[in-house]
Amino acid sequence: MKNSRTIITISVIVLLSIAVILKNRGCGTGVPGLKTWSKPADEIEINGRDIALKFIKKDNRWYINEQEYPGDRDLIENFEQKVRDLKLLDLVSEKDFYDKYDLTDENGVTVVVKDGEKLLRKLVIGKSGSTNNHSFVRIDDKKEIYLASGITKSDFTRSVSDLRDKRIFDIKSSDIKSFGISYGGKNFVFHRRGGILPPADSGKGDTLPPDNPVNGNNPPPDDSPKWICKGYENITLKDSSIDSILNIFSPLKAAEFPEKILKENLRDKLCVVNIESDDRKIELLIYDKKDQGMNLATSPESKYVFTLGDWQINKLFIKDLNGLSIKK
Repeated sequence: MKNSRTIITISVIVLLSIAVILKNRGCGTGVPGLKTWSKPADEIEINGRDIALKFIKKDNRWYINEQEYPGDRDLIENFEQKVRDLKLLDLVSEKDFYDKYDLTDENGVTVVVKDGEKLLRKLVIGKSGSTNNHSFVRIDDKKEIYLASGITKSDFTRSVSDLRDKRIFDIKSSDIKSFGISYGGKNFVFHRRGGILPPADSGKGDTLPPDNPVNGNNPPPDDSPKWICKGYENITLKDSSIDSILNIFSPLKAAEFPEKILKENLRDKLCVVNIESDDRKIELLIYDKKDQGMNLATSPESKYVFTLGDWQINKLFIKDLNGLSIKK
């Protein structure tokens, strides 16, 4: 009797396991198992009402539409992930009731994912299901309509501006050895302590003396400020205030890229920033002209005119060192 119960228990467990496996594979419910792929796609197209996007990958970077704007890798590859990892929940219809579920060309959003000339998946996304995380879909031009989870039309209806790579340059504060800011007729040049600090009255570099070793071994802990401003060596700067400025550059991100504004047409520089590390020299120009309430800016690091937010540029508009110094 005991052996019989054991056999029955094991049989039930096996049958339940098989049922779970079949359910996960989409078997037995009219839901097919979808083929996946491991090699990343290199082309994605998204089309629908008021949206037409095409992404091409070249040299491991994504570019948007015929203008070939550099794209945000994470955002674009998230499109592929959602299409690749699509989970079908139920077969809704085997008839072409496309109008009912917003799966027509006019109302649906079509996403095509390719690897070269190979079609990896074509997906049409229609109206949402009973929850905002469910949608009705068609796959690879087949007539069947399915309910899918984890995907909606709004996931793919993004603007070009949203999807552009907003990074202008990226330089860590620890790699910066000097930076200069010219604003309002004043010029402040900051040098990292222990590096090369040109004297205020000459153009020649002069290495700051190193700390004296203790017992011939390690130097004592140095709690003095990391930065010195040329010509204001008697002012003690706050490390936190300087770090707050440098954090803007790691990375420097544009707010937007205004259309139809060319670099060569910009005048009236408001602020000039020069940054230097061991192997890079970077220039940032901010102009006394705004687009949608934000100042225009340029840099040799980008071929596009871009805007910066007030939270970024206000830290660069230095009129004096009062806000950067330790009060005595």
